[in-house]
Amino acid sequence: MTSQFKILNATEFWQKENSFPAIPTFSQSLDNVLGNKGIQVGSITELLGLPGSGKTQLCLQLCASVQIPTELGGLDAEALYIDTNTNYTINRFKEILSASMEKCRNILNTAKSNCESDHLKRLHYVNAFGLEKFCSLIYTLPQLITERPNVRLIIIDSITFPFKDGIALKQRTGVLFRLSAVLQKISVENQIAIVITNEMSTRIGLSTGSLVGAFGDAWAHICNKRVLLSAPKPLENERFAALVKSNNSPEAVGKFQITIEGIRDTSE
Repeated sequence: MTSQFKILNATEFWQKENSFPAIPTFSQSLDNVLGNKGIQVGSITELLGLPGSGKTQLCLQLCASVQIPTELGGLDAEALYIDTNTNYTINRFKEILSASMEKCRNILNTAKSNCESDHLKRLHYVNAFGLEKFCSLIYTLPQLITERPNVRLIIIDSITFPFKDGIALKQRTGVLFRLSAVLQKISVENQIAIVITNEMSTRIGLSTGSLVGAFGDAWAHICNKRVLLSAPKPLENERFAALVKSNNSPEAVGKFQITIEGIRDTSE
């Protein structure tokens, strides 16, 4: 009976976990907050924050970062961007992609090549407006990934918007858990990093209200990591990232900025 299961000791499990590659954010401070030199494959990471906190900008940066060559420790892979609220802008992605690839070429000391279209083709975009279309897409993801085996990053921006059409709480909870089961299976079996953006909502207490992630505590347990983004000084282009939940890293806080080139450290 036990032969059906592979039992690992703690050392073997630690070696396995540390062998998983990660997708860097181009900010050392943010990578340190995440605890694995970036977004680790085989896991689900949730980005929380108010509008303007940098969630979509970070997602676009990750779509460029997943293409980093293997010579630099990158995945040299592709990304799938699932847009539920018209957040994706191709011009902004081209800016970030161009700057990211240029930085890689400078490190490798290679000549600039005229292959921007080849890099753009490595990002697959699909809109999923409305709950019915969104659910249908998630359930067909296993087939889509089979057809595109080089995809190592899936972005869902955002998980909240499809459920704004109006759906009973009990039904919404059931749908969310069924969708999360599909995503978790895809992430683990295919070694894909899944990044989900989520909005903030107000939880009403006895005397005051507080801002929390949408969908409540039940949804919070689904993701491997939750990162809260904030912009206390948006005019100074300073963002904060706080790791509020993680299965393999301690809570941490770091700073980063959003430049024309993408996500960078505040010292750059």
